Amino acid sequence: MKERKKLSLKKIIQKLLINYALFILIFFTLGFVNSISVIRINFLIDVFLIIYSLYFNLMLLKKEYNVHFFVKILFVFITMFLAIFVYFAFLMPENGLPPVLFM
Repeated sequence: MKERKKLSLKKIIQKLLINYALFILIFFTLGFVNSISVIRINFLIDVFLIIYSLYFNLMLLKKEYNVHFFVKILFVFITMFLAIFVYFAFLMPENGLPPVLFM
């Protein structure tokens, strides 16, 4: 059978921080584009990064990783905040602007 490689705590936290930085960089490049296809691709990349971050958050919540509970919850809250931000920016029509994915 195939054995799963166990990631170290440092690697998981590095991957989470890299995901958050990529998310912010990719999301804020939207102001420089005018094409709807680029906006849709940006949305898909943001959703992928959120799902990837959730995966690492779930790994971090395991008992085998000795991290303070506050740090674990902080990473979960950051990921949830980014997910809500994507929903608000791309999908929610009540924010006064048309949702950018359906223009």
